[in-house]
Amino acid sequence: MPREVKMNCDGAVYRDGSCSGLGWVFLDWEEIVIVAANRRLVPQNDAPTTEDYGMLCGKQLGYHRLIVESDASVIVDALNNLVYCDVVYGNIIDDIRELQMGFEACIFCYISREDNNLVHITVS
Repeated sequence: MPREVKMNCDGAVYRDGSCSGLGWVFLDWEEIVIVAANRRLVPQNDAPTTEDYGMLCGKQLGYHRLIVESDASVIVDALNNLVYCDVVYGNIIDDIRELQMGFEACIFCYISREDNNLVHITVS
């Protein structure tokens, strides 16, 4: 098993607002897909939930060092800022930070929507 795994994640809300689609792609150090997963959530959920579920999936798969890439810059910024997050989804940011403590290493990086296209396709 590789030392570090990269997880790209994305979320989308269905046009009618009835539910959300969440997707994750786990890649090894050579950018080869290890596993891809998606989930439909009813009722709809927000962007931080994508990272939360994806990290939980990574933990359940036994990964210890995780690089999380997301095109949700507001979420990545909130996760990398160590102060209290008082936005509506602040409790989920706190949950993600707590989950982060369970990894040997876990970092969050912003990537553009174009670079996150593989996982976006799994969600849509």
